[in-house]
Amino acid sequence: MRTETILAVLSLLSSLVHVAEAVSVKISGENVYSILYGDMQYFMFIEDKEATISCTVTGTNTAPNTAFLKEGVPLDRVLPESLYRIERVSNGDSHTLKLKIDSMYTGGYTNIVGNWTCEPGRNVAAPHHFKTLLTGKPEITFSPPLVQGVARMDTTITLRCHCNSLDELSEGRKWNWFIDNATPAGSKIHYEGAGSETGYPTDQLVIRDLDDLDSARYRCVCIVGHNIQFTSTEVQMSVMSPPGTPTDIRMEDSTMDTLTISWSNSQNMGVVLGYQISYKDAADRAYREVKTGGEQRYTLEGLAPLTQYNVKIAASNNAGSGDYSDIATFTTAQPRESKPVITKPRQLVYDEDDNVYLIDAGVGVDISLTCRVNSYPAAMVEWHLDGAVLAAQPSSDLPQNYDRSQQTISQFEEEYVLIVRTTRTENSGRYTCTAKNTKGKEILAFLLRVKDDKVPDEGEAEENKDPGPGGSATSLSLSSLIFLISLLHLTVLLVSPQRDLLIL
Repeated sequence: MRTETILAVLSLLSSLVHVAEAVSVKISGENVYSILYGDMQYFMFIEDKEATISCTVTGTNTAPNTAFLKEGVPLDRVLPESLYRIERVSNGDSHTLKLKIDSMYTGGYTNIVGNWTCEPGRNVAAPHHFKTLLTGKPEITFSPPLVQGVARMDTTITLRCHCNSLDELSEGRKWNWFIDNATPAGSKIHYEGAGSETGYPTDQLVIRDLDDLDSARYRCVCIVGHNIQFTSTEVQMSVMSPPGTPTDIRMEDSTMDTLTISWSNSQNMGVVLGYQISYKDAADRAYREVKTGGEQRYTLEGLAPLTQYNVKIAASNNAGSGDYSDIATFTTAQPRESKPVITKPRQLVYDEDDNVYLIDAGVGVDISLTCRVNSYPAAMVEWHLDGAVLAAQPSSDLPQNYDRSQQTISQFEEEYVLIVRTTRTENSGRYTCTAKNTKGKEILAFLLRVKDDKVPDEGEAEENKDPGPGGSATSLSLSSLIFLISLLHLTVLLVSPQRDLLIL
């Protein structure tokens, strides 16, 4: 009995070993490219297509516990449930596990890309390794870039075919180019970049001296593995010349801060989408630029009154800007005539009764009196002290410590500054800035009071006087003190003989 049991166990083990040796595993895919590259099988997901990877185990009547793992991590921890579905199908000794990826996620869900294994289960067969890639259509880029599909006439352009998602399969990569479904040919066309060693077209197509015949549909093909091809979307390129040169720039209207200009287009102008206006004060070096639409009229704003401006105009389209026109010169209008306007000080005390700004200062400081005048026509400005004109040159009638400065703020605004240097008490007085032109005059007045702290004023002198009956003096004047000393000396002389007699 014991021997029969041992034989039965050995027979079972023998059958298991036989089954294990007969089991095989196969990986396949639907709606994916399967590529054997080196020792690795690749599955390439295509954008916006549902894809399926199947792991089929054959040679065993018992369905194995097959599972997909990404880098050793179970499927449910790698992908969200909304991304995939699992199906298990058994038919005799064939058992298939299907991993179906939803098409809406393949365009950007990178977790499906990586190193995978199909684990058929213990004691059945070894894991089968494979890699997944995600790819879309190759992309074509243009250098210099196209502007709304337009390249510039008579220039050179380089087209590059990008197949970045195929980088892991880059060895032996090939490319093909098509222009209106024909193979590129001609002396103007040649290839540069990667792939030149293969003898096939490369990833870069260079076209020199663009002309109208180069306006066409362009597409490229990336070729990997055993002639597996990925074709780009067609791109339409149009070749166009920049517009001609605007002519006859003229001024339609002018104000003190605007110029309204218009212009004409030359013959054979071509397609115009907009204009570029460059303008500047005739005395400046740098131009300012403004881009406009297709209308042949524009108003320049924020200009200075009574000022000459240089203006030039270029037309543009998607091929770029054409040549600038000849320079035209226009002048803004003069401002309205009015009497001068003087800016009022903000930080000084104002005496409304006397219509004067008050300034108190000590001896030995510098005082600046500012008079900012805006006027058209230009104003004549004078400074007065207590009604007397402070001449530009020193006068013997006035203290000699005055100075002046003048600064241009804008074309019609000046700043006049009267500086009293190292003030003295005789600088005290009423200072007036008078600005006048043919339309009137304006006055700004300051009252400067310079005080010497070392000399007592009248109030302090009153305190030193004899307070009179019932009062008391806090100090004696120098003359009173001398008088008392003299009186004491006289008393001593008179009393001394008697004092001597007493001693005796």
